[in-house]
Amino acid sequence: MRLNNVVKITSLAAAGMLTLSACGTTTAGSTTGGAESSSSSSSSSSASASTPASPSAASSEGAGTSSGAYTVAAWALPISDAGDKLGTLKGDSFSVDIYQVATDVASKDSILVESKSRESLLKKGAPIVYVNYVVTNTTAADISLGHSLITPSAKYADWKYLGGMASDSSSDGYKKYGLSSTGTKLKEEAPFVLKPGESFNIAENFAYTAGKEAEISATMTPRLRMESWITTRSKQRKPLSR
Repeated sequence: MRLNNVVKITSLAAAGMLTLSACGTTTAGSTTGGAESSSSSSSSSSASASTPASPSAASSEGAGTSSGAYTVAAWALPISDAGDKLGTLKGDSFSVDIYQVATDVASKDSILVESKSRESLLKKGAPIVYVNYVVTNTTAADISLGHSLITPSAKYADWKYLGGMASDSSSDGYKKYGLSSTGTKLKEEAPFVLKPGESFNIAENFAYTAGKEAEISATMTPRLRMESWITTRSKQRKPLSR
C-alpha cells in the first residue's frame, strides 16, 4: 500500500522538469500541478566542487527538536537546509523540500555499466551533484515507516536506462557536506514513526550536468504491522476437506 502515487516536480516546462545549474543554484519558473519551486540563476556551467555546507543547528536527542523551520523526528538525524531550495513536492500525506547542496566529482567508478560497452555510467572524476530531501508528515496521523523511509528519484530527460541514475556510493561526500543517505540515527530500529508535522532528511547524489533538465519524484511506502497481515490472511483460509 502506498500513501500516494509518485509525485513529480513541475515547472513551466511542458515535460515537468527542473533545471540544475552550476555551484548549487537552479533556474526554474513558477510551478503547477502539485509542486512549488524556488528560482535563482547562474551563468557558470563549470563542475568544480562547491564549498562544503553545514547542517542547520539542531539537537539530535529527543522528539520535537527544532532544526530551522523543521521539527525533527526523535529517530532522525539533524536536518540540513543548506544549499539552494529547488522546490517542494506535495503528496497526499507528505511534502518534500528539495535542496541542491553542492557539486563535486565522483570518487570512484559507479557499479552501473553500459550494457554493450560495459563502461561505467559514472566514471571516477566525473561531476556529481548532492541533493537533500526534507520530508514532512502533512497529515494529522502518525506514519509508520521502514528502513527505506522514502524513495527519491531524479532522472534527466534523456536518461535511457532502467532504474535510477548512476551515483557515487562513497559515504565521504555525504559527511563532507553534512548529509546522510540513511536519515536515521545509529541503533534506531524500525518502525520509524513520523508524527504529524515532524520531518526527516535523506540525501542522494547523481551525475551532474549544469543547465540540464531533470525530473524529480518521491515515493513513500508505509510499514504494515506483520501481526495485522497474518490476521488478515488467516481469516481468508479455509480448512482442507477430508
